[in-house]
Order: sequence, then C-alpha cells, then structure tokens
Amino acid sequence: MATFQILPGLPSSGPPAQPFPPNFGRLGREGLVVEIRPPETAAWVGNFGRGLSNFSAIFEHPDGERLFVVAGGHGYVIDPATRRLLSEVGAAITGVWQLGDPPSLLLDHQGIAFERIGLEGRLWRTRRLSWDGFKDLNITPDTINGLGWRAPGDTWEPFSVDLRTGRTYGGAYSGPDLTQGEVLADSDGSAA
Repeated sequence: MATFQILPGLPSSGPPAQPFPPNFGRLGREGLVVEIRPPETAAWVGNFGRGLSNFSAIFEHPDGERLFVVAGGHGYVIDPATRRLLSEVGAAITGVWQLGDPPSLLLDHQGIAFERIGLEGRLWRTRRLSWDGFKDLNITPDTINGLGWRAPGDTWEPFSVDLRTGRTYGGAYSGPDLTQGEVLADSDGSAA
C-alpha cells in the first residue's frame, strides 16, 4: 500500500505537483498538497482542489490499493501507482469513518446525509436527515444513531441508519425533496 503525507504547501523544487482535477493546477492555485509514495514506483506530489468544507484527510480505499483523498470536503479516489483520478465524490464532506463487514468508508455529506463507499463504489446514500448538522453520533457495527437539526422549531430529532442497506428511520428533515438522492442497497448490502 502507498504511504502519504500532507505537505504544508507546494514544493519549491523538483517536478511540479500533479493537479486534481486535471485543470486545477492552472494559474498556480494551491489546494491540499500531498506527497504519495507508492510501493514500487517513484514518490510524487498531488495538488488537490478543495471543496466546500474545512475537512481534509487521506484514507486507504477499502480495496487496499487506491487512496481516498478529501481536500476541503471534495473527495478523490486515486490510483497512487498510475497517478490517475478514478472518481470524485461530493463537495462538502465533513467526516469519514472506516468500517468493516464489508470494508468501506462512511461519508458525512455536509451534516445532512450519509454515504457508504465500498470496493466497487457507492453501496448506498441516505436521504436528507437534517436541515443543518448532526450531533451525538453513535456508529455501531449495524447502525448509525444520532440527532439531526430541525429548522422549523430549532430542535434536535433522533434518526437511525441501517449500515447494511442505508435505510433510514426518523430524522429532522421534512422538506419537499425528502427522498432526493437516496440510493438504498439490497438487504445483503449490495447496491440496488
């Protein structure tokens, strides 16, 4: 597996950083700068364009080969050996948790919805659960439990998410697009 390190800025010498997405590095813009050291190829530096949140981190992809880089909320799945951008996920990710059974990443999208990414991509994505933010999250092997904020009334309402399917119960959001973006998995955890 590749190793990596977030750098304080673009290197002043050596090869230029590879921009993600490909047109990002034009005009000298600097995003999240990461040195990546694949096991059998030369180390290189990536310059990842930031999204809409303050959350930045790097995770091993569930397949053990790729990396999942979050730069200011924007998610990138990259192949560290070939330096290829394989996919982009979200623009306002505010948290990521590594899960097992199956190996996966759980993404918090802007404190309003969750998504689970597995070996081959999205396993499921919840409907919107909150008007703006979560609190008191508790992630067990089977569920996510927490509170979502309800705008009319300024209250916190309980919700739960089945980690196998993405099916939700409760929640604080009751707007017109209640199920917009929802993608559920079958009961065995495979994408429906």
